[in-house]
Amino acid sequence: MSSQLKTLAVLLFLAVNCLSAQPIPLTDAHWQRIDNGTGDELPHQVAAHKGTHALKLEAHQIVLLKERAPKNFTLEMDVAGGAMPGIGFRAEDLFNYEFLYLRVFAGGSKEALQYAPVFNGALGWQLYNYPMYEVTADVSPEEWVHIKVEVFEDNLRVFVGDQVKPNLSIKLLGGYADAGQLFLKTSFANGYYSNIELTESTPFRVKSTIPDDGYLTDWMISPQTEGQIVRQVQYYNRLKNAEENDTWTAVKADRDGLVNLARYFDHPKEAVFAKTMIQAEEDKEVDLLYDFSQVMMIVLNDQIISYGYELDTENFGRISPGEHRITLPLKAGENKLVLWVRSDDLWQQANPLYLGRAQAMNWGFMAQLVDK
Repeated sequence: MSSQLKTLAVLLFLAVNCLSAQPIPLTDAHWQRIDNGTGDELPHQVAAHKGTHALKLEAHQIVLLKERAPKNFTLEMDVAGGAMPGIGFRAEDLFNYEFLYLRVFAGGSKEALQYAPVFNGALGWQLYNYPMYEVTADVSPEEWVHIKVEVFEDNLRVFVGDQVKPNLSIKLLGGYADAGQLFLKTSFANGYYSNIELTESTPFRVKSTIPDDGYLTDWMISPQTEGQIVRQVQYYNRLKNAEENDTWTAVKADRDGLVNLARYFDHPKEAVFAKTMIQAEEDKEVDLLYDFSQVMMIVLNDQIISYGYELDTENFGRISPGEHRITLPLKAGENKLVLWVRSDDLWQQANPLYLGRAQAMNWGFMAQLVDK
């Protein structure tokens, strides 16, 4: 290629990218406003916030970009809100997408910025948390802040304010690899979005984490069951019925050792059995390090070992590696470990419906074996 043609190609590339970097108009030709509780379409709404013209969302509302976003993109915008303004992307629909949001009331804390994949409407914020998926950011209620989101393949980087280094740099977990819809969403208070620019991203990579050894990764899960167990006989009868009459599904923990149960059910609701087999060369005791949301019963070789609610208030129910520890007496040979796990369905009763339905949001566990 001649030098003149190379120069022309560079100028054309720059011209196209300059054009594509223009802000997306805040008009109803580009955006569709939706009630997140009912799923109903709402009238378009723009308003001035602290002197800036912006899309305005009231508590628990969504505004959907009508054009499909690129698979790999850079999104820049100014954001303000009273509680939790967020961004959904690579959305297959409004039940399955990658999600990122600010807790503007927690500015400067390790909870200020959070990423979580959404499966079947379940935003498992207790499952995906610090130090990897929740990080600090300089934000304040109602104040404007600039945010830059970069997505390339399964890599995500987020810059808040004038940060040169990313606040958040992770591998995406949702598995939504194709281009999808993009939307803005608020929870619990108004949110405002302005100066929105969307362009194709340049390639980049982030480091992948490798979890500690010993996580139990291979599980079989039953169909959903009722959430209330008050007597041991209920557990044994339900498990027997499930093992005799139901088809179980083989699932694997993700790269962090976490099993997010909501991803396996179109409508996550109450409870499920999860079982795995543990091989032991001899009779011995091992420790099970685990955490869960929100209720768990642990049964080894048909003997109930533990049952309880997640009651910790220090981290507001977040799942953390090794938060709980219990001894398992293994016998030589094959040992059946069964977990009965109930979701946060009771807690969700105090919150708005999700697109017209009540459902679980946080529902999962992690488990790791270590020698005593």
